[in-house]
Amino acid sequence: MKVADIMTSPVVCARPTEPVAHACNLMLRHDVKRLVVLDKGQPVGVVSMKDLARKLSAESATWRRRPIDDVPIRRIMSSELITAAPDTGVAKAADMMLKHGISSLVVVDGGELVGILTKTDLTRFFAEQLRGRARVRDLMTMRVVTANRRHSLSHVIGLMEKNRISRVVVVDGERPISIVTAADIAFAQLEKPAEGVARQRVSFTRKLERAGRPRCRYVKYIALLTAEDVMRQELLTVDTDEDAADAAGLMLRHGISGLPVVEGEKLVGIMTKTDLTRGVAKLAE
Repeated sequence: MKVADIMTSPVVCARPTEPVAHACNLMLRHDVKRLVVLDKGQPVGVVSMKDLARKLSAESATWRRRPIDDVPIRRIMSSELITAAPDTGVAKAADMMLKHGISSLVVVDGGELVGILTKTDLTRFFAEQLRGRARVRDLMTMRVVTANRRHSLSHVIGLMEKNRISRVVVVDGERPISIVTAADIAFAQLEKPAEGVARQRVSFTRKLERAGRPRCRYVKYIALLTAEDVMRQELLTVDTDEDAADAAGLMLRHGISGLPVVEGEKLVGIMTKTDLTRGVAKLAE
């Protein structure tokens, strides 16, 4: 099977000069997690929920503190495009995504944008074409990045950046209780776009010196939002022995990209669209 058989087309697009708020509205309206950015009809970048969560949370550049109506998409988008031709094999396309650590391939034919292939498309392919080929335990990621409900949002974002992931499982001991995704964080921050995440100003002081007053050592801003403030209310899980195609179908029906894997109530892994993409690369003919 070829990329043209399973890719998404037409593609939801935006221009690099349009505001980030417009990109968010397009994602919500069309129920997508990424947009192709076109300049004079040519693809020049991709902007995703992950880009929003990561780059709008940073504090170094002045533009990141502007209301999102004033921030152009070109500031947020990923400009290093990896493309594929429509006649590229599905297994090869999956391998390309894994090799480059990306979640989509822009599909071009003779330089013209004709579609986009995402891990969601590959997940649908797995659910429809690869039933009975693998169990959840065969494909799942055993190392799960976790946080507790009281961890700050900045800590959760840091975990995502450090581990290059888009979701963190919230746990109570060994039991998964929820999940936080890059999309949850992006839209939590955009509820008050002019302010960003609520933060508290904390002054750290030196120890008292004899006959002296405490002196300010440095000032730090600490995020007030916690994982509990943005985590999903409903948690779906999957058992290790289930067919991986059933897990893929569950993700598609509920519009999610990751399922905690449990044995009883104990968290033992996570099944993501990346794991299913790895399965497609190995199992697709």
